[in-house]
Amino acid sequence: AFESDTIFKKTVEDYATQLTTAASPDVDRITSMTSEAGMFMPCMVGQLEGQFLKMFVQTAKSKTVLDIGTFTGYSALSFAEGLPADGNVLTIENDEKTAAVAKRCFDASAQASKIDLRVGSAPAIMEELGSSGRKFDIVFIDADKDNYATYYKLAMDGGLLADDGCILADNSLCALVYEEGDIRRQRLHEFNMMVANDDRVEQTVLTVREGITVIRKKL
Repeated sequence: AFESDTIFKKTVEDYATQLTTAASPDVDRITSMTSEAGMFMPCMVGQLEGQFLKMFVQTAKSKTVLDIGTFTGYSALSFAEGLPADGNVLTIENDEKTAAVAKRCFDASAQASKIDLRVGSAPAIMEELGSSGRKFDIVFIDADKDNYATYYKLAMDGGLLADDGCILADNSLCALVYEEGDIRRQRLHEFNMMVANDDRVEQTVLTVREGITVIRKKL
């Protein structure tokens, strides 16, 4: 196993980050507020990936994003900055304390009207969204790693993913990061294999930070 967050960091990631557009003041505020709250900083997607998410929604001309695993809001705000004025990010966080930090960051940003923060069980909220007919252009999976397969199935089989939409699964290469014996390592590998063997989709695994798998239904 690699040390956490260092698969590509010391050379590739640091160099790439230096050449990537800097985060906005609103996004930078999330970094400082996360630090001030004493929360685990590596849980944020960070500048390199945040800019990728922003540009991804712009390029895909997406309008709706489901962000599973808010943490303190870096990914949700990055998505929101890339969406048009009538776009929306629905972001789900299970931990109330963490969600409270995210809400303060969202409320202080220029994108507040685009972000809908839900606090509670992600599977339960996703089931409710599916039952109400909600669909999303992008489903971003970045919550508890041992439940990625559950989130994927809810997106694919629960009707949440738009027909021409994409699933982005963050940290997919953490199957190489977590120590042997850590159940998250095995569950992520099982998730990766499940996606690779799903005949309904095509996918690519990007080596951005700890891996982002881009998945879409076959045309």
